[in-house]
Amino acid sequence: MAALAIETKGVVRKFGDFTAVNGLSLKIKEGELFGFLGPNGAGKTTTIRMLTTLTPLSAGSARVGGFDVQEQSAKVRAIIGVVPQSFALFDELTPMENLWFIGKLFGMEKQESTRRGEELLKIVGLLDKKDVVCAGFSGGMKQRLSVAAGLLHEPKILFMDEPTTGLDPQSRIALRELTKKLNARGITVVYTTHDMEEADKLCDRIAVMDLGKIIAEGTPEELKREHGGGNLLKLKLDAGDVDEKLLQALKKLAGATSIKSKGGEVELHVKNTLGGVVHKVSSFLNSRKVRVHELNVSEPTLEQVFINLTKKDLHE
Repeated sequence: MAALAIETKGVVRKFGDFTAVNGLSLKIKEGELFGFLGPNGAGKTTTIRMLTTLTPLSAGSARVGGFDVQEQSAKVRAIIGVVPQSFALFDELTPMENLWFIGKLFGMEKQESTRRGEELLKIVGLLDKKDVVCAGFSGGMKQRLSVAAGLLHEPKILFMDEPTTGLDPQSRIALRELTKKLNARGITVVYTTHDMEEADKLCDRIAVMDLGKIIAEGTPEELKREHGGGNLLKLKLDAGDVDEKLLQALKKLAGATSIKSKGGEVELHVKNTLGGVVHKVSSFLNSRKVRVHELNVSEPTLEQVFINLTKKDLHE
């Protein structure tokens, strides 16, 4: 089995009477790209703050890179990098000046900070801007500089807390690709987001959080298979052909868990499309001389997983 980069047992964080994180237990393997997924207020950022030693635990235990986050916090900070949600460097400095400052905090010589900084600025696509003051940078450029700063001391584990929030589509895509490349180099990445599509494309495994608890955990495919509610079969028929008798026949034939219709549009939730479900439905309608204008099958999404688990929309 792969060694663990992070392990928590029963972690709790309270702020007065409010419990932000409630009994968090998880294991993240070395080299994983692990995601925390959930709405604002789910406890994701508080979890990251505890794992990066910024916020103390109210109860439980957590180890990062084999070190206890409370008893060995200095050793934890030496092996982690952090990319926050908002730009936390200095607008009045250039990228290289920012990296010199970060390097000094880690006890790095200026020559080493320069060498490492140029290497990282090339990776994040900012080497040609190394001597330009950051005040005029776009949000995407600042986030890429934050990634470079988080990697300056060559951490084993990189925490990224909703790094694409507020970025334009091109910048989000660029940052996702950069994250994948860093992970491919062997860096363990812990990534928080409330963007379901982002988590699906990026993460090896995901913990879905809500109200301070992990409510589901697994690979994106496992989560969709176990909690997605199956495939959605959409039919567009002539409204005059759709009646209750036809709907019940379709539901039984497809083995659907639910069926609903509006006018000529019919939706069936089926556990899977194995066994020729689509062909059976198509042949049945053809035998009834019911004209099919459209027939589409869609896979379950992580957003549907979240709705099914929490019984609420992600954006509420």
